[in-house]
Amino acid sequence: MEISADTDLAAAWDLVAMRTATSVARLTALVAAHYHLNVADLEGSDPHAHKLLTSSIARNRNVLPLRYTDRDLVVATADPVGMTVEHEIHRVTARAARFAVADPRLLAEAVRRVYPEGGKLRHEVEPLPAADKGGPHVLVVDDDESTRVMIRALLEGAGFRVSEAVDGTDALEMLAGPESFALVTLDLQMGKMHGMEVLQRIRSRLGTATLPVVVATGSDDPATEMQLFEAGADDFVVKPFDPPRFLLRVQAVLRRRSPNPLSALF
Repeated sequence: MEISADTDLAAAWDLVAMRTATSVARLTALVAAHYHLNVADLEGSDPHAHKLLTSSIARNRNVLPLRYTDRDLVVATADPVGMTVEHEIHRVTARAARFAVADPRLLAEAVRRVYPEGGKLRHEVEPLPAADKGGPHVLVVDDDESTRVMIRALLEGAGFRVSEAVDGTDALEMLAGPESFALVTLDLQMGKMHGMEVLQRIRSRLGTATLPVVVATGSDDPATEMQLFEAGADDFVVKPFDPPRFLLRVQAVLRRRSPNPLSALF
């Protein structure tokens, strides 16, 4: 059976199912078995898994995060041999992609439910209207756009106000400006200016010397941990980090630094 390379994936599945006189559900199971994969449970995903992937990637690639560990991310896909999406998922999440096979039409419906265009994400707290946002103002510093988008969605979903800096220089300029910030999340490995230098400059300035800083690092080396705390980091998280734990760490740092512990709770 020959199918043109430019045929829509859902249409291709329908064509194969029709010509082999089998159902799409049966075809899904056969594809999964052929590649030694599981059939995706589109209704049984971890409630936080979707936060590891941006809506643009999920929608454009028709993939849905289902479960995750510190090292792996299980995603539903109708294209289990797609190397491009595998590399993209690893780049964005720093996790290895593990595929589960799904009917492309059912998968597309699930992706639209979880990543609604112009709407809030499923399982995510409704963000406060712009005029009413009164949560702590956080500066997210990372030279990877996808990571910034993920952290912003996580923090804004919890009621924080968020600004972004694309590198260390941009961050220092923003911190020297008129805006006030309650906390900074800072990526360690950045190309233009290393996060350690950014942290040291933050601590050397009178206006930001006591500003809480949570550093994101790809290393769990105890020596790196010591260097970060010696340089003045309030806490650090190891990438790839778990979104709920990351949020809890941010809130914990704010509580520790607040004169009134209750003021950091919302």
